[in-house]
Amino acid sequence: MKRILFTLALVLCANFLFAQKGSITGVLLDSANQKLTLNYATISVYKGSDTVLTTYKLSDDKGVFKISNLETGIKYRLVVNAWMYTVLRKEVTLSSNELNLNLGKLLLSGKTNNLNEVVINSERPPIIVRKDTIEFNAESFKTLPTAVVEDLLKKLPGVAIASDGSIQVNGKTVSKILVDGKEFFGGDQQMATKNLPANIIDKIQVSDDKEAKRRDPDLLAGNTPQVINLKLKRAIKQGAFGKLYAGGGPNDLFEAGGIMNFFRDTTQVSVLAYGNNINKPGFSIGDVSRIGGFSRAGINSIMINSEGGFELNNIGFGGTSTGVQRSLGAGANFNTLTKNGIKINGKYFFGQAKSLIDQLVNVDQNLGSDKQYTSTISNQQNKSYNHNFGARAEWKIDSLTNFSFEPTVTLNTLRNLGALQTENRNTANDLINNGVNNSRLRGDNADYSLLTSLWKDFKKAGRSLNTSVSITKKNNLNDNFNNSISNFYIPAPPSTLIIDQLRDNNIRNLGVYLNANYNEPISKKLRLSLAVGANYLDNENALSTFYKNPLDQAYDVEVPNLSQTVTQSGYKSNTRTSLRWKATKDLSIQPGFVFNTIDLKNSFSSYPSFEQHYQFIAPSLNITYKGFNLGYSPSFREPDVKYIQPVADNTNQLFVQKGNPNLLPAKSYQVNLNVYKYDTKRSLNYNLNSNGSVQNNAVIMARTISQSGVQTNTPINADGIWRFYLGGNINKDFKNGKRQFTFGTGFYSNFTRNIVQVNDVRSYAKNITIAPRISGRINLNDKFELGESYSVAYNKSTYDDAFYRDLNFYTHNSETELIVRLPKKMVWETTYKIQHNTQTTAGFNNNVEIWNAALTLLFMKNDRAQLKFAVNDILNTNTRRYITISENSIRDTRTNNLGRHGLVTLTYNIQNFGGKVGGKDTFFRF
Repeated sequence: MKRILFTLALVLCANFLFAQKGSITGVLLDSANQKLTLNYATISVYKGSDTVLTTYKLSDDKGVFKISNLETGIKYRLVVNAWMYTVLRKEVTLSSNELNLNLGKLLLSGKTNNLNEVVINSERPPIIVRKDTIEFNAESFKTLPTAVVEDLLKKLPGVAIASDGSIQVNGKTVSKILVDGKEFFGGDQQMATKNLPANIIDKIQVSDDKEAKRRDPDLLAGNTPQVINLKLKRAIKQGAFGKLYAGGGPNDLFEAGGIMNFFRDTTQVSVLAYGNNINKPGFSIGDVSRIGGFSRAGINSIMINSEGGFELNNIGFGGTSTGVQRSLGAGANFNTLTKNGIKINGKYFFGQAKSLIDQLVNVDQNLGSDKQYTSTISNQQNKSYNHNFGARAEWKIDSLTNFSFEPTVTLNTLRNLGALQTENRNTANDLINNGVNNSRLRGDNADYSLLTSLWKDFKKAGRSLNTSVSITKKNNLNDNFNNSISNFYIPAPPSTLIIDQLRDNNIRNLGVYLNANYNEPISKKLRLSLAVGANYLDNENALSTFYKNPLDQAYDVEVPNLSQTVTQSGYKSNTRTSLRWKATKDLSIQPGFVFNTIDLKNSFSSYPSFEQHYQFIAPSLNITYKGFNLGYSPSFREPDVKYIQPVADNTNQLFVQKGNPNLLPAKSYQVNLNVYKYDTKRSLNYNLNSNGSVQNNAVIMARTISQSGVQTNTPINADGIWRFYLGGNINKDFKNGKRQFTFGTGFYSNFTRNIVQVNDVRSYAKNITIAPRISGRINLNDKFELGESYSVAYNKSTYDDAFYRDLNFYTHNSETELIVRLPKKMVWETTYKIQHNTQTTAGFNNNVEIWNAALTLLFMKNDRAQLKFAVNDILNTNTRRYITISENSIRDTRTNNLGRHGLVTLTYNIQNFGGKVGGKDTFFRF
């Protein structure tokens, strides 16, 4: 299959490369002053009297333009538009004798009276650059009938949209999107880009964010955020849009869901619901963030897996890359703007997931001349129930002052069952130990938070004050039941240990956070910044262990040496001050210092209490030059309370985790260098990111392995932990009328110097990862799309002490995607992924191949209805594999998956506010 796709791509490329093409060049000048060049004017090209745009170009910063890939023997009409100048029209024809035609100087005269100007709508330029605004004519960029604003934006030159929906224009981040100059759906920009249909847009206007410039007058031009304003063909005051879907397949597989949005003037209501048993999230993370209201009520934590499943604020929304999952959820979001200018938002969401996970883990641990091979087989049945309540009120007191108030409540219930089989062998393949561990977890967790903030700008440009107060309370109440049998064969004689216990672990945390940031411009070149943070905390980790009473089968026999209550309370502060000096237009230098304090009291129910009092002061530095940014900053953090719990976690008798109440706070020193550049003329986007840290008093795990193979981890402090990262990307877009080509290449690399300590043998473990990648995509008028990506990662770990053996392996990943929208009303699509590892495990294939395919039929007006026939995991791989290096071990993890399955899904788009059909990033992934 891959050979066929590759051959097809070569044929298409050859067709483009060997066709005879020509070009037209020229320079645009002011007719009254020919020393004045007309920069960023638009040159539109039409064929003869045709009104369909063939192509276009912008003149560069010297007034020069070049239009390539024009056919010979065809009469072209050039239409030149420049702001505040009359339109210039010129007809040209290329011949085989003169493929490259130079028009020389083209003179445009300034406008004197717009009343006499004849406007030809069919010749509206695709782009017009005004004084401080770039304006795109939506009609010049053709999209499918089902396209939304995001699909339209992707076709605009200089516009890049990341996988998370964030937008950049000419390398600058878009801070907000307006609709007819006003916020849409509470200011959530992706509500507009992912839901409004492209065919209702008349113009797209891009300009600098004036509010950002007012808050920071020293912003460089390349760093100034952008604002997009969508001008509609007709105003939308009220409406409803959304989609409904339902599908099924063999073996009782199903998916169903719906998402609806209603708006009237300044009030919006959204509802959503879903359910499936095919390992998919019911909606994308963007839909839940926007329509579910999480982005408006606050997102504190995000977890995303490789198959698209995700959690927000520890709430799962379906989708998993491992195991087999059945999930469902529902929620609603309300947003309005009162007459007093107060934005009010409220939301509720419920999510439920039931997962069955079978996992095989092989660990190869080198120990000098010996080894320890660990094999575990686990079966997990997990149930999770989540409720999230949130609200937000934002009051714009005046043009310079904003106040917000955000309460959030999250309730989570866990009911998990687990069965674990473990065995350890040595180099001679002698059985050291084995065991069976059955577990049952009952967890009831509640998170409460309240955040208030006040942002105050002043009439003096650059002066601002931002304060916030946050209160969080977390109660995590967990009962963990363990019934384990552990058999030990070395040393002789064999022995058996049986444990049947309950670990009642109740964790309660309270935190109060106060933050204030003040910026004061001292002069045109100097600016003072002061940030102060204060934190009061009161944390408790209460652990009680009980053995089962043989008389009444109740867990009421307390084990004192496995029970302990730890409380940690006190204050922390963090003060940062800096002085920014704007040395030149492009260069700013910002030195400063950081001052931290920690004053904590740690109390134990059966262990001596102690206090921690620390002060930490260190310099900081930030240097910005054009697209370069270099920063250095220190940090200081106390150990987590779970690490100072002196009671061992013995839920697995073969792997015991201890605590250490004598841990010291860790000191980190970070440096980062970022380079970002967008070449407007070449539509070339490239960036380089690097960061590194050196940490002293870092927490590492000292491990001991007994003769019987029992592994015990104890957290200790260690100096000299290094972590460095270097990565970069280059992306090039070719947007030429109906054809789009995207090429990208990049890499990432990591170097870490950690410390591994096993049986008191300490060594530096130096791990390096180098991973280059390359990708490309062809889009021909949305009829044919071909995408290909390939990456290879090399992982190597070396050790200073000969007790440990060096480790290394390669991982290759390739993904191919093909979409064909022919004949009309039919969409064919397929993806093929392959992963190859050089790490070999007996009895397992080193290749993991996943092939999916689908056919979608479009019907009803504007393709409002879609019927999709999909077959997933055609090769029935039925497993996922992950390999990692950790300390002195290689860990090979294999997990079950849904396997081969088919599905037929019907989707109905209400008001046809749907997205482009086809592709892995569309609403219905497979």
